[in-house]
Amino acid sequence: MRERFVTLDRERPRTVGHRGASALAPENTVRAIELAIDFGLDLVEVDVYLSRDGELVVIHDEDLRRVARRPESVADLTAAELARVDLGQGQGVPTLADVLDLARGRIGIYVELKGVRTGASLGRLARSGAADGVELISGSFDPTLVRELRESAPDLPRSVLFARTTTQKMIEVCAAVGARYAHPCFRPLDANVVDALHEARLLVMAPHTNDPAEARAFAEVGIDVLATDDPRVFLSRPDQSGSDS
Repeated sequence: MRERFVTLDRERPRTVGHRGASALAPENTVRAIELAIDFGLDLVEVDVYLSRDGELVVIHDEDLRRVARRPESVADLTAAELARVDLGQGQGVPTLADVLDLARGRIGIYVELKGVRTGASLGRLARSGAADGVELISGSFDPTLVRELRESAPDLPRSVLFARTTTQKMIEVCAAVGARYAHPCFRPLDANVVDALHEARLLVMAPHTNDPAEARAFAEVGIDVLATDDPRVFLSRPDQSGSDS
């Protein structure tokens, strides 16, 4: 039986499994999401593209070269074909609809929009009822996709991810697309930046970290949502009071 873990702090940011518990299972797979659920995380982050037959599928890259050592593009394969791709540990590429079914009542989903038309497609999926009973947040580095999502599903909470830029620019872009979350994916991320974003009535997501000390530092400056590949970063063993695992 897996050892039980407890959270480090009573008051803490919301926790996210980056591409699932991707340090422990192939990223963005059903198994990685199941492990994030087992560790009691609040949300799991997944990435989406459209398959050849128009299904939202959960994969980080636009092709299979890195994850499966295959040359095909995601857009060239159907969802059924992608499900049969060997990603390791018996895992294939799941559809977002399947991930939502798995998550319902168990964990929230943060969807990063990666491919063209994914904003509109996610909005349609949400309107269909496929996300009912699942906390769903979605965002992208591409504000166009976030705007597309707002037009398709205006009530769905949105995020914008940012490479290095100014705090003012983040505030302006989030306001332009009606985003509730700012997600600066760069360092350093200090209290001045976090405070300014909070003053603009934005919640703040941190770049994902696999360093327990950095995770604690992010929490101390007031980050609202914190992600990692390895859920053990957020946890400590009961017999190691206050120490990192």
